[in-house]
Amino acid sequence: MTCLIKVSEFIKRVYGEDGTPPAPQTITRMCRRGELPAEQKGFGSRKTWYINWTAYTKLTGDDLVDKVLRS
Repeated sequence: MTCLIKVSEFIKRVYGEDGTPPAPQTITRMCRRGELPAEQKGFGSRKTWYINWTAYTKLTGDDLVDKVLRS
């Protein structure tokens, strides 16, 4: 089962509250380039990027994140 999250939620999960993340536009650009597992939802000019969290955690191999999400 895939877990799609918005860019804002991705920033919170990866960089936390105290981290210094890149701008949301930078993350969106990474989605367009295929550097992040993502897909666009919506229609017309109102398409929003969603990051596939399941695929991202498999790419990064972040076990700590997996443990936190399971609890």
